[in-house]
Amino acid sequence: MRQVFGICLWLLATFVSASEFEPAKIELKERLFFRPTLELELGHDDNLLNTGGDSLSSSFMRVSPDLWLTWGRRISHIRTHYQLDATSYFDSSADNYVDHLFDVIGHHEFTARHRIDGEYQYQRGHEERGTGLAEFVVLAEPIEYSKHRVELGYGFGAEAAKMQIGVKLGFEDRKYENFRRDLTEYRDYDDVSYGADVSWRLGQRTSLLFDGRYSDRRYDRINPLGSSRDSSTLRFLTGVSWEASGKTEGRVTFGLEEKNFDDGNREDFSGFSWDVGVIWRPRSYSTVELSSARAAKDPFTAGDYVAESVYQLGWTHYWRERIATQLDYRFENDDYTGVSREDDIHSVHFGVIYEFRRWLKFEPYIHYYDRSSSRALDAINYDKSRFGLLATIAM
Repeated sequence: MRQVFGICLWLLATFVSASEFEPAKIELKERLFFRPTLELELGHDDNLLNTGGDSLSSSFMRVSPDLWLTWGRRISHIRTHYQLDATSYFDSSADNYVDHLFDVIGHHEFTARHRIDGEYQYQRGHEERGTGLAEFVVLAEPIEYSKHRVELGYGFGAEAAKMQIGVKLGFEDRKYENFRRDLTEYRDYDDVSYGADVSWRLGQRTSLLFDGRYSDRRYDRINPLGSSRDSSTLRFLTGVSWEASGKTEGRVTFGLEEKNFDDGNREDFSGFSWDVGVIWRPRSYSTVELSSARAAKDPFTAGDYVAESVYQLGWTHYWRERIATQLDYRFENDDYTGVSREDDIHSVHFGVIYEFRRWLKFEPYIHYYDRSSSRALDAINYDKSRFGLLATIAM
């Protein structure tokens, strides 16, 4: 396996590029465009079971076609998107998976002040062994699930207006497909949400933000040996956003969140919440991205809720016109309520981007993941490494 990667990297170093990587749109007919890309990845994972105990390692091959079809113009358009993610592990066929993602996105502007947006998404995905609902059990294969999500939005206010108002309505349905009796039958849920946001322009590029959202989650079945997980969440954030001005752009919002359970035996959450995203471009060829968020989420296993705080920092730098490096660091703190548990998760990703042709780029990478918990269990205290070579092919 190492010899394969060595040959690939040697080839990358000896090629002479012709132009930057840029997927092209194919015009099938007037206002109808098609954009296909294909990802091919060859890699190695040294901890397929995601555990600190005895595990498996294997090389793998991933094939992922990504197809976009767009019809219309800026003021009125529809985009459809389909992505297949198929991975085969050479030494552990039980971990093979085939995921699907399909979505339809629509946008229409009635006038300069009135517009609507809509999105439908279907996902057929999986949870790796040792993650999600399978944190404390060793299963014969990954857990599979399906998810439907619909979101509708209405916006009022011209692009250059002092104030813009938006309202949203969303629905999500998640169902698990396997291990029903053993593990997953009580974790299917429906989630209905609605909210509103107001943007008040303070200057040419800066706006004051107010964002409120309410969601109501209902599980299909209640475990007779446990208590109901049904809950409602109210979140209100306020802050500022600014468009690209000089070297930075971003959004910084802070506020309060409340999560209330129907069952009085579960502990409710009320606390500080935030959502931050900032992009800094110190040079035209260098980009630094910072993001952070805090929210209360349902745990996959035991507990009432998880206060999840995430911090992520990424740096992409083009050393030459078609050669760049990408470095990402992510830290996540999960503080559980209802059980005595706190997890710290660190992950580091380093990759090299080589845009060999307009239609072809290569990305050798290495990814390291470390999870440590206050509970001294091998199932949730482990690390893993994953490395490989990703090739993206476009028309």
